Amino acid sequence: MQEDKLKAVNASYLAFTWNRPGKESKIFSLGKKAVVALGLVAAIFVGAVAVGADLIYEAYGEKSELNVYRAQYAQYTERLQKLTDDSARMQKELAQVALLEAAVRKTLDKDGVAVSRGNIDRKSQELDLLGTGGGESAVDKLDILAVQNEMMDKRIAYKRENLSNMLNQLSNNDVGAFKWPTEGGEISSFYGYRVDPFGGKSGDFHPGIDIAAAYGTPIVAASAGKVEMAQWNGGYGRYVKLDNGNGYETAYGHMSAIAVSVGQEVRRGEVIGFVGSSGVSTGPHVHFEILEDGKTVNPLQFLQR
Repeated sequence: MQEDKLKAVNASYLAFTWNRPGKESKIFSLGKKAVVALGLVAAIFVGAVAVGADLIYEAYGEKSELNVYRAQYAQYTERLQKLTDDSARMQKELAQVALLEAAVRKTLDKDGVAVSRGNIDRKSQELDLLGTGGGESAVDKLDILAVQNEMMDKRIAYKRENLSNMLNQLSNNDVGAFKWPTEGGEISSFYGYRVDPFGGKSGDFHPGIDIAAAYGTPIVAASAGKVEMAQWNGGYGRYVKLDNGNGYETAYGHMSAIAVSVGQEVRRGEVIGFVGSSGVSTGPHVHFEILEDGKTVNPLQFLQR
């Protein structure tokens, strides 16, 4: 029998012996075909493991790239949304300021008041003529929109300055149905719907105009009238309201001090209080309203009368 085993081993392509303590050794042998088949199986297994590892590595790399892309896309969309919102807001503001500037200029021209069309107008007109172009990528488009917003912001600033200068001329020349309630100052918020000045997501309706001026600047009656209110009035802070007759009233808010009392008759241009920041306010200014038959109207419209 041992000879038979030896013959089988000699005839095999691969053989090995399993020595077991206290027992007869066991010989295992494989023929050439079996060894080849086993080698092929092993090669296939190793190849499969290698391919699987490569696929896993590639998938991990793609996932990392996808995460980077998602982060970049989120930044892009956030920046695009902000630029778009800013652009829409500034376009509305620019249109409003331009209309008011034209109305004030028309009033001044009608009353024979010379209005300088110097550097401020020229700068604004130069910006109107400038354009942007080129670039097809998303980044280029964002950069173009950012430049356009910057130019629009400059145009608004120039037109605001021009409008403030003209309003000062109106105040100094005492034209219009109502006198400007302060000497100097700059309009910091216009009549109508606006962005929430306290950072809220929604806007609000502003029933008057805000004129920013130094703290303590005298506030005068825009027209002769009788004092209806002279007291603290909620968000308006220290507040004065005048009955100017013929269905008209004027109101003044956020005063630092009130200089009149209820029932008092005041003349046009008489001091009724002083600029402050009382009530709900972001800084020293006077909130000025004109009411016609109990409803607020745009005070700047009366500069055309």
